[in-house]
Amino acid sequence: MNKIFLSIIILLTAINSFAMQKVTLQLKWFHQFQFAGYYIAKEKGYYKDVGLDVTIKERDLKYNNIKEVINNKAQYGIADSVLFLYKARNEPIITVAPIFQHSANILISRKDRKIQTIEDLNNKKIIFYPNDADGFSLLALLKKFNVDAELIRKREKGDYKKVINKQADLMPAYLTNEPFLFKEAGVETDIINPMNYGLDIYGDMLFTNKNEALNHPNRVKNFREASLKGWKYALENKEETIQLILEKYNSKKSIEHLRYEAKAIESLISKDLIPLGTMDKGRVQYINNLYIKYGLMDSKLDVNDFIFEEYVNSKGIDLTNEEKQYLVDNPTISVLNMEAFAPYNFNISNQAKGYSIEYMKLLANILNIKLEFKTVESWAKSLDMLKEGSLDIIPHIAINEERKKYIDYTDFTHINFSIALAVNKSSDIGTLEDLNGKTLSILDNTFFEEIIREKYPKIKLLTTKTIKEAIDAVSNGTADATIENLSTLEYHINNYWLSNLKTIKLNKDSGLVVNIPMYMGVKKGNNHLKSILEKANAFVKPNEITKLKSEWLIKNLGEHVDFTKDEYEYLIDKKNINYCIDPNWMPLDKIEENKHIGLSSEYIKIFEEKLGVNFNLIKTDSWSSSLESIKNENCELVPFIYRTKEREKILNISKPYLSFPLVVATKMKEPFIGDLKTLGKRKVSYVKDYAYKEVLKNSYPLIEFIEVSSINEGLNMVQRNQVYAHIGLLPTIGYQIQKNFSNSLKIAGEVQDEWSLSVATKKDNELLSNIMKKVLTSISEKKKEALFNKYSSVTYEESIDLKKILFIVSFFLVVIVIVIYKNRQINKLNINMKKYIRIIDEHVLTSSTSEKGTITQASKAFCKISGYEKNELIGKNHNIIRHEDMPKELFKELWETISSGKIWKGEIKNKRKDGSFYWVEAKISPIFNNKMEITGYTSIRHDITDKKRVEELSITDELTGLYNRRHFNKVFEDEINRAKRDGHALALMIFDVDCFKQYNDNYGHPKGDIVLKEIGKTINSLTKRSSDYAFRIGGEEFAIIFTPHFKETATDFAAIIKKEIESLQIEHRFNKASNYITVSIGLYSENGNKLEDAEAIYNHTDDALYKAKESGRNKFVLYEKK
Repeated sequence: MNKIFLSIIILLTAINSFAMQKVTLQLKWFHQFQFAGYYIAKEKGYYKDVGLDVTIKERDLKYNNIKEVINNKAQYGIADSVLFLYKARNEPIITVAPIFQHSANILISRKDRKIQTIEDLNNKKIIFYPNDADGFSLLALLKKFNVDAELIRKREKGDYKKVINKQADLMPAYLTNEPFLFKEAGVETDIINPMNYGLDIYGDMLFTNKNEALNHPNRVKNFREASLKGWKYALENKEETIQLILEKYNSKKSIEHLRYEAKAIESLISKDLIPLGTMDKGRVQYINNLYIKYGLMDSKLDVNDFIFEEYVNSKGIDLTNEEKQYLVDNPTISVLNMEAFAPYNFNISNQAKGYSIEYMKLLANILNIKLEFKTVESWAKSLDMLKEGSLDIIPHIAINEERKKYIDYTDFTHINFSIALAVNKSSDIGTLEDLNGKTLSILDNTFFEEIIREKYPKIKLLTTKTIKEAIDAVSNGTADATIENLSTLEYHINNYWLSNLKTIKLNKDSGLVVNIPMYMGVKKGNNHLKSILEKANAFVKPNEITKLKSEWLIKNLGEHVDFTKDEYEYLIDKKNINYCIDPNWMPLDKIEENKHIGLSSEYIKIFEEKLGVNFNLIKTDSWSSSLESIKNENCELVPFIYRTKEREKILNISKPYLSFPLVVATKMKEPFIGDLKTLGKRKVSYVKDYAYKEVLKNSYPLIEFIEVSSINEGLNMVQRNQVYAHIGLLPTIGYQIQKNFSNSLKIAGEVQDEWSLSVATKKDNELLSNIMKKVLTSISEKKKEALFNKYSSVTYEESIDLKKILFIVSFFLVVIVIVIYKNRQINKLNINMKKYIRIIDEHVLTSSTSEKGTITQASKAFCKISGYEKNELIGKNHNIIRHEDMPKELFKELWETISSGKIWKGEIKNKRKDGSFYWVEAKISPIFNNKMEITGYTSIRHDITDKKRVEELSITDELTGLYNRRHFNKVFEDEINRAKRDGHALALMIFDVDCFKQYNDNYGHPKGDIVLKEIGKTINSLTKRSSDYAFRIGGEEFAIIFTPHFKETATDFAAIIKKEIESLQIEHRFNKASNYITVSIGLYSENGNKLEDAEAIYNHTDDALYKAKESGRNKFVLYEKK
């Protein structure tokens, strides 16, 4: 039992080959960029990643490429909308994904033949395909207009030369191919495109046969996703893909021809408007109706028998008679439950728990069968049970050659193990190489141990018997790191209150297998059960998987979103959400090289992760174009938008979740702007269609507002004196100034304190609107701040408001010094500037340092609060004022932020010269030279010592530093309500120091106070999670409110508290339970939906504490309902 996980790894890390399933893709033509996505999927390993060994078969014109798939000589094929015709003949074909949203088929002729309209086609000789499998849109076009032409049903590679030589009038061509050949030959052409005549049908589509769709639905899904991933890469990396085609696929085309083809294909795929692979049922019906109208089909197409997802879902699980009988004969299926393999598969209070367990329940629900979870103490025994037939399924198992002798594996994987290190948060260890000369804790007698001894002989190994022992060794400093599965490490860190640890994922350079796919395993030869599991897995919805992962495998469980049944069903059916942004609004929004970057891109990633839905960017060239796309309903969502009455008529707009000041940018020489009214009738620019224009025009009617197309254009006009100022949001204006105008422009003041941004969705989509509101609520303020800090680095000038002074100095002091130095003749300005400097020097806490932290400037106000003279600070490192109470991690984060060119803001406790302390709210900004290189840092502070004292006095116990009884009462009610709302467990622990009166009587009250302080320090060190709260609620009485992963695991934390306090080994000869200071603990733990009110919970916990005292002390008692 105690070697379960890495015993698995012994076999896992030996994996060199996976269960590769061989399939064939039949192309519809010869090797060229037309099939680029499939080449990339094969060469980049995307097919291999999903267990597929794909053969790509070039077209042989002697055979019908569609029939090759129908007859299962190939499992997948490429064809255009001729597939509709085959479906009308009841051929067993299923479309998997349209790659080309538009057909590439055209008719091409010499320009001098003057064939420019449909009428000109009559009585012409047209070279045409021998099989109807090609050029279907052209056939539809000829039928639609009753064209009477001679079709020459024979195709050869050099057909275009026949048209050039006038042996034929026209030929079918690909828009991506033949026009280039004619151009290369110097022949001008005319083109007739069916799209221009109302025949806009799908081009190349990926398809399969019914046998493949029914019997291998997971394989079809995997092939589709890998292929689309390949196409995405190919379109974003055209030159690399072209080189690949030339080198590996023996294309007869020149590099110039392939480039032409690649550019043309991008327009046919239309990925900027329609997500790759999207098939619209409405469009399918439209195309079907066209074919019926022109006599090419007789009846309506059943989309449930044509589109893969619809086909699989409409059929339900298509079990064979033998498979159905298997389930009748085996009404209960046994599944492995391991004792201790959290968070995947473990047992608490005789209940099977974990991700794999819940995944099996999903499959059981789909199959309508019963499961029996058999708890097994060791991995070796579970393998023996599978061999013997006393266990039906191992729900997570890796493949190796030895196991293949007695195990059959499913064709799907539902877990991917990532191997990682756990290290102390203050540690700089990032790789295995960093552990040379240091200690790594590791389970004894494992494959990892052998590999590390061989590859990293300088690492000292500390072998342990259990996973928990290995992790605890790092937590208590016995080891520098441990190696484990990432999710297992994070589970132990989170659920055993090891708040001093962090995880680091390993990469391939470590020499270990660091990503291990896990399959389901059944006994060799049990093909019925294997097939049943594979078919059931095809019906597991993506959103259900997302929910499971968020509950079990994602670190921040508090950010999971609970949706209603209707919302879940909406997300399950929703393949893509189209969204628009402002393409020129950095650092908030930008489209660069067809990719979405900026702060909003980070939020889109969060939305995708939380919803399990792909977000598709609709590309535009301006905010005005984006607004048009919103009005035209091409966009379903906008991540950043300001609420206006006009916009509320067409959009559902969420509550604001971000806000920024609206600021004014001017030339360096201009004074601070405290009120726009002071600008009189000056010209001020703003970006067209930005919401604040109406507010500004109404509030400042005298100003002449000039509309511009972008922020950059507006700032250029300021620089060229065409306008006096430009107005915009702080981060966007600041970004452009620092990037392009750092020596000429500045931010001269605020117009409005806050300009709030929201998410907007289409007015008629209430479900999506409600979903997004929940998602926004689930994003923590800490997360929002971290994301903003990643993109924020702005300094600007403000009025002398000491509460806002944090934004003043870094630009303004530099400007003042330059002006004084270069313009001595301007006496009046010189005097005013000196007065201003003196005011700042005497009242503002400022200092500057070199790049390495050496103090180069300090204001009088800063010297006064710190207790140092200026000459005692200049030349010293800024650490001179650092207080030992401040965590090292804070300063590490601070330096990482400012050294990357960003601004850091936060509260810091500093130390005076006499050893006392003061609190400041600080803003530290980098100083840049003309080359945008960091030369130093400027810090501006605001004294908040009195504020912090008031805060601490109101919620903090003075002796121990823990929260006090008053704060306990507030937090307790809040946490109960949160647990009920979110449905998670909540626990309360109350404990007393044993025989504390006797301790005070015999050792004295001063020593008693020391005991309470030591207990306070211990509790504080153990309650570092955001959901942990520690209190001193009475003389020697303490309380902890915390959130266990399960209500049953709360006892683990109680045991830790009891042990750690006794481990202080504070002598107490008058303690009846020990020779040291100990505590008696009462514990209450319950799931959110069963929680009582605060008074009842407190009384139950107090009763449990009383029982702990009565039954001998130095123990914990869990309250149990009678």
